[in-house]
Parts: sequence; structure tokens; C-alpha cells
Amino acid sequence: MINLDEKHLLFIEPKSKVREPVVNDDTTRIAREVLKHAKEGPHYLGWHTCACGYQSDTCDLILPDGTATNSLADHYLQYHRSEVPRAEIAKLLLIAREIGIH
Repeated sequence: MINLDEKHLLFIEPKSKVREPVVNDDTTRIAREVLKHAKEGPHYLGWHTCACGYQSDTCDLILPDGTATNSLADHYLQYHRSEVPRAEIAKLLLIAREIGIH
């Protein structure tokens, strides 16, 4: 499911079946830190599989401000960075600042 509204973060579906070279930069680090503040949200009967074959957990993750994300958020930033909309990175950085992550 793709959802780019203000209450969802990195609900994207990369098209590339091939993982890009791993990107471990400040943005990836911030995403990992933000995910540590998430709580489990609704559980589903299955999981999402990225185009490259990597699978998500079976639930959404809810951030402190109520924004929903998923367990593939950091994967997308690491292996599919070229397909991540800049607006989603900006949204991530804003949420991180609100949580106190720099």
C-alpha cells in the first residue's frame, strides 16, 4: 500500500527488484532511532514483501505523534534510497526533531 499523507511515513513500494548499494548515513541512523520509539499498531494476517524480496513484520508501527510507519522504513532508506520521495525524508526528519533525535 502506498500512502504519502501526513499520517503515514515511508508507506511506499519501491519498484526495483535489485537492492542498491547500502546507504548507512545520518538519515538511515535517524530512521532507526525513530523506529525505536514506535509501538506496535494493528496486526494483519500477512506481511508486505518488498520488490527485492525483503519482508515486513505483520503490523504497522505507530510513532509517538500518531504517524503510522512500517518495519521496512529503514530498509527503504538503506537499499532503495533513489525511490524514496524527498518529502518522506523531510517528514522523517521533522518527526525525529519532535521526538528529540538529531
